[in-house]
Formats: sequence, C-alpha cells, structure tokens
Amino acid sequence: MLMMFQQLVQVCQVMVIISFSSSITSLASDLLPPGEVAALRQIGKTLNEDGRVSFNLGDRCVSGKNVTITRYPPTIEMNGTIGCSCSIAVDKFCHITSFEVKGYDLSGRLPPDLANLTYVERIDFTRNNLYGTIPVEWASMKNLSFISLTANRLSRNIPGYLGNFTGLTYLILSSNNLVGTLPEALAQIKDLTDFRVSDNNLNGTVPEFIGSGLCATGLQGPIPRAIFLLEKLKDLRITDTSGPEFPLLNVPKKMDHLVLRKINLNGTIPEEAWSVVTTLDLTFNKLVGELPSDKIRRQFTFLSGNMLTGTVPESFILSNQYL
Repeated sequence: MLMMFQQLVQVCQVMVIISFSSSITSLASDLLPPGEVAALRQIGKTLNEDGRVSFNLGDRCVSGKNVTITRYPPTIEMNGTIGCSCSIAVDKFCHITSFEVKGYDLSGRLPPDLANLTYVERIDFTRNNLYGTIPVEWASMKNLSFISLTANRLSRNIPGYLGNFTGLTYLILSSNNLVGTLPEALAQIKDLTDFRVSDNNLNGTVPEFIGSGLCATGLQGPIPRAIFLLEKLKDLRITDTSGPEFPLLNVPKKMDHLVLRKINLNGTIPEEAWSVVTTLDLTFNKLVGELPSDKIRRQFTFLSGNMLTGTVPESFILSNQYL
C-alpha cells in the first residue's frame, strides 16, 4: 500500500512539472526576438526627430500589435499598425510582419533599421514629412510585397536595387521630390500591379516596362508602343509629359480606365478606345476626327482640349454618364 502511494506521488509530481513547463512555453511564445525589439526602438528614434510622436514599444506580439503610437497634437489622418505573427517561423519567436504609420507628420528619415525586421511584408509611410532617400539597407528585405512612401519629402534618384524586390505587387512613390530617370532594374518586378511615381521631378523618357501610374512625373514622351500591346492591361494613367507628338495607334480592349491627358497625342482616336468601361480621358492633346456612336455606358468621358470636329451623336450623349 505504501509503495502504491509513493508511485502516485511521483506521477503527480511529473504532471505538475509538465503543466508548469507548458505554462512557461505559452508565456514565452509571444516574444519578439531581441534583435527586432532593438530595431523597433531605433526605428522610432529615426522617424521621430522632433519628439512629437511617441512609440510605446513592447517585446511581445499581442493581438497582432505590439506598438502604441501617439502624437501631440494629433492629426485627423493618423493610422498606425505594426503587425506581427507568431506562426511565420520555426524559431519559437514572433516576428514583425508589417510597419504602417500613416498621417503622423513624422519629421525624420526613412529608417535603415527596418532591414533588421526580416519578415516584414508591408511598409507604408503615406502622408508623413519624412526626408532623405530610400535606405540602401532595404535591399536585403526579400519578403516585401507592398511599399507606399507617398506624400513625403524624399529626394534623389529612385534606387535600382528596388528591382531586387521581385515579389512586390505595390510600389507607390507619388508626391515626393524624386529626381533622375526610372531605373531599368524595375523591369525585373514581374508581379507589380500598382506602380505610381506621379508628382515628382523625374526626367528622361517613359520606359517600355512601365504599365501605369505616370502622372505629372516630369518624364518625356512619346509613350512606348509596347505599353499598348499589353493585352491584360486594365488601368493606364499617363499625364503631363512633354516631347514630340505621336499617334495613339491602338489600346488594349475592354480596359477599365484609360487616362492619357496632355501627352502630345495626335491623329484620330482608335476604335478600341471606345470600349473602355469606366474612365476615358484624352483631354488636352491634338486629336482630330469625329465622334462615333458610343454604345458603352461609361461613367466618365473627357475629350476637351482637342481638335475634334463634327457633331456629337445623340447615342454618345445617352451612353455617357459624365461628359
């Protein structure tokens, strides 16, 4: 009987030890690696030179967030999310997966230490006041699929190493002070679906690999014919380019949006252009010819500032919601 009691006590001790070990594991499983915690703290300092923004940084991944961001005085556009995941790696640590700080009017620079957050997939610093250039350290970030640096004070050239981010689907660099030409290395980003460099001070001609998103860039035309041979292209917006006049020979069929405003187009409007579904904007060019009967019920059609002749068919007026 005594032997049976001793055995029972030993079993209970084992059960307690297992239960305690399990509890320790669950407490530690939401920890971030020390290197990422240190990187987060340095990132906060680099972004916040004037001290008006407070990054309350932790060392754990809690409910998908581990950073509380506050600003004094607040702005109405503030939206900050530092995302993390505890199932993205096999090292028993959680990892930062996104760094999105929008509309905080940050006064600093783009942080090189973001490169130490190796699992980050999304970077978004839209509507801040960051200056400088895109850090070369970012070249090592292989998991990026989304970069938005719109509405900052970035300057200098767009770095060619952005072409290393072959998994990028969104690259948005609008409304900065970027200069120079678009690097040919960007042609390596085969999955890019949204590329915007509008409202910058770029120069040179529009490269053939660009599919959309060139508005007031400073680039010169003519637009390469190869762009109009992209059969799956649904959204093309190129505006305010200088350079020689050139004809619009053809466009992909059944596009959603075709915006070619003030780019020195001449000649007649090709038949395929009238199949655009939502927005057709060919304003302020040198297009000639007459308007056809338009059977597409399109939401927006803009053709002013050209040299079109003839009358406007009644069917054209009825089928277009806004002219």
